[in-house]
Amino acid sequence: MIFAGVDPGSKTYGVAFVDEMGRLVKYEEFLTELVEKDAYVIVNYMLRYKPVLISLPSGHGLPFIRARNIGEFEIFLMTLSLSKRGPLHEFLRASYKTNGITIPSVIELNTVPLYRKKNTIDLGTADKVASAFFYRTLFDSFVLVEAGSKFLSALVVINGIIVDGLGSSIIPGSSGFVDGEAAYLISQYKPLTKSLIYCGGEFERAIEIVEMFSGYYSKIYNIPIIVSGKRKHDVKFGLKFDFRFKEAAVGAAYIASAISGNRYKEYSDMLNSSGTPVDYLSVKGWDEIISWIKMQL
Repeated sequence: MIFAGVDPGSKTYGVAFVDEMGRLVKYEEFLTELVEKDAYVIVNYMLRYKPVLISLPSGHGLPFIRARNIGEFEIFLMTLSLSKRGPLHEFLRASYKTNGITIPSVIELNTVPLYRKKNTIDLGTADKVASAFFYRTLFDSFVLVEAGSKFLSALVVINGIIVDGLGSSIIPGSSGFVDGEAAYLISQYKPLTKSLIYCGGEFERAIEIVEMFSGYYSKIYNIPIIVSGKRKHDVKFGLKFDFRFKEAAVGAAYIASAISGNRYKEYSDMLNSSGTPVDYLSVKGWDEIISWIKMQL
């Protein structure tokens, strides 16, 4: 039996295949720009291996929705974009007839305390959960820092479950973070678009914040800090491993195996989840905003 997983990187999409014993049997990367132009090339490539289940790239996450049940509103929830364009949009649409399933992000995990979710969306995207699942097969408790080509994040795993996280858009200095006052001023002049939000970042500042966050948990729980991602060697702390694959892609394939009742099923408690990425927002008028969004799709 073959299980597949996908890591939707900003530069490349990693695709991993593992067998029922958890062994990596195939790994490939595709340019993200190719995904946007013709996602069917990658989907058809994956189907050649006849995977029993595919963990689909899921952005901001939705817990375990079958590919055939993914509509435009579900795609919006995972991308939080009304543009209807982009590599993740295209990949999810192209996956409609596959035996694929979405996976949760950190905000949807039942193991994260409610107070940490209040008025928050990005505690770590679904691919960060997949990376954490990969390292869960090696460690019981750890802090995982991901330093990608554009984004930083940090997740905390204690006794095999994720209990906290910081996503890129809430880490000062990371691409995606915008000061609330600055956001207000910009919005007075023009719409605050994703391309505007994600155009910058200051890596040095983001690393300072992530080091404080991860160092706190590492000290009080006496657990290691693991650093992964394309820019991991720019981070001066933590353990680093040089795998010849993206941990999130292999972790996603492990998740497909686990929820199918095969290898790594003993770690599936890490994935207990419910809801959507926007369930914990309580700003005034939010219900009206969601109603308006549904009308646009």
